[in-house]
Amino acid sequence: MRKFFSSLLLHRRFLVELTRRDVTAAYSGSVVGSLWVIVDPLIYVMLTLLFFQFAIRGADTGGVPYVAWVMPVIIFWTFINTVLGSSINAVREYSYLMRHTSFDMRLAMLIKIFSASFVHAILMVIVLLALALLLKVPMTWHTFALFYYYACACLLLLAMGWMLAALGVFWKDMRNLVSIFLQLEFWLSPIFWEPERFPKPVAILMYMNPLYYPIHGYRASVLSTDFGPQFWIVTAYFWILTVVLLWFSSRIFTRLSKSFGDVL
Repeated sequence: MRKFFSSLLLHRRFLVELTRRDVTAAYSGSVVGSLWVIVDPLIYVMLTLLFFQFAIRGADTGGVPYVAWVMPVIIFWTFINTVLGSSINAVREYSYLMRHTSFDMRLAMLIKIFSASFVHAILMVIVLLALALLLKVPMTWHTFALFYYYACACLLLLAMGWMLAALGVFWKDMRNLVSIFLQLEFWLSPIFWEPERFPKPVAILMYMNPLYYPIHGYRASVLSTDFGPQFWIVTAYFWILTVVLLWFSSRIFTRLSKSFGDVL
């Protein structure tokens, strides 16, 4: 990990430039241009919300407007989905950087996280202002916990991304497997419902989902409510799992990176 942090410090300005390119590259040359970066995910979020608002009411929101209960975590899920989906080709996309021996290829995942974070931040500002002005959802000191749960998600995504990026170099089936995994996570995560409404075995499975902690915490922060009585247990579980995943995925990435040049 020492090489990772030293490379991060050495190439911090270069990473900013690569992040800027990553944000705009997908829509360069289009009529609307970079505005698609915001419009595309915003339309997806609105359509998903409308479907569950009028077709399927996923959970009892305890008197909270359904839009306020669901919208922030849908946007958060869009961020998670974008990072994990783009992680598969992260090494291939930035393979030209392997010729620079001082550049740690694990930094490629940071580019994906930073570029997705830029879009996520804009969408969240829009949503928070809309909830405060239109639905009178108060912003309290609890709201600042958003930054904590965002950081939790980023570390978890970094660990998962290293593993997916390394395996994606050698195994083309990873894209299909990740697509299936994201579909399962979408329904197992507390986006439209909480674990309490399900039978105990299913509820335990949802609690064990590593994404449960940041997603549930995100909603609690936006609505300025308590996380729940299971906070300390879930917190300990999340951080133990995340630290182990960071260590393990970093070692796997480092070992497999020695063979990247043979494939790419």
